[in-house]
Amino acid sequence: MLTPQSSRIEILKAARDAFLEHGYQGTSMGRVAQKSGLARSTVYNQFVSKEALFQSTVEFVWTDFAVISITQDARALSDVEIGLTLLGRSVTEFWAPDTAVAFMRMVISEGPRFPGLAESFFEAGKAPALNAVAHYLEAMSAKGLRKIDHPQRAARQFLGLINEPLLWARVIGVEGVPPQKERFEVVDEAVQCFLSHYREK
Repeated sequence: MLTPQSSRIEILKAARDAFLEHGYQGTSMGRVAQKSGLARSTVYNQFVSKEALFQSTVEFVWTDFAVISITQDARALSDVEIGLTLLGRSVTEFWAPDTAVAFMRMVISEGPRFPGLAESFFEAGKAPALNAVAHYLEAMSAKGLRKIDHPQRAARQFLGLINEPLLWARVIGVEGVPPQKERFEVVDEAVQCFLSHYREK
């Protein structure tokens, strides 16, 4: 017999797959219950509405995004090049599987009809990660390791150096996922480009 926590995980997996397959509008609580193999009442016991289920599913999708924890890593805090490399690789490896990219694609396509979807997706993962990188860069600047006057802007620039060549063409479906060697090369180049602009104080 499943525990409440294991039931929740099964529901979230089923909801993720249902939202990807049928979109937000085409997904119902009943469809999620059927897909999870659990009773509809069990789904409603865990989530009071489809909106609440979607919000939790978004958070579930972002679970493997390790950026925030890396900004607290001792190695990252002692060496900015190591820190940026770890951050960059965590970004590429989060987006490498098709699921996260497909979920973003679904949110974008459904966004005009359901404006709250994009906000939920952004606030649950992208915003906290972006802020974590900005705070990390601010800390590196405070230590004198780099001169960074606008950490939030610099965080966007760094992530853009990675996501532009590796992510956006996949989102619109014109490219597949590059091999890991290429992904890591992009990260290494992004780190060197970033550090060449933001020099030591």
